[in-house]
Amino acid sequence: MNKIYAEIINIKKENNIAFIKLKDKHENIFSVLMLDFGNQDIQTGLKCNIIFKESEVMLAHTPYISARNKFKSKIINIEEDSVFARVVFDFYGEKIQSLITKEAKDELNIKIDDTCIWFIKSNELMLQF
Repeated sequence: MNKIYAEIINIKKENNIAFIKLKDKHENIFSVLMLDFGNQDIQTGLKCNIIFKESEVMLAHTPYISARNKFKSKIINIEEDSVFARVVFDFYGEKIQSLITKEAKDELNIKIDDTCIWFIKSNELMLQF
């Protein structure tokens, strides 16, 4: 497990979901998406550890990325609220959905009919028989 000590600097809530920004002692900014947030007493200024599995860390070395599953598709729909954006791709007739933060969607400056590359880590795939 990886662990980084940080302080909460911003919280956005929508329904039962929170998008939390943290800053570590080196001024690095981390974004955490908490599902089923509920009425937790979390506020800015609170210090905590950010914990994440080593299997969740992807690498990039231009122009390559460590994700084994990468595909290019056209965006056919985008739905968003104040925290999330659901981006829907046409993948050879199948609809593939990506749930990202609204902030990430805005930074990417994506819109319907744009072509993007989407990734899935191989350890995040499941098989159904």
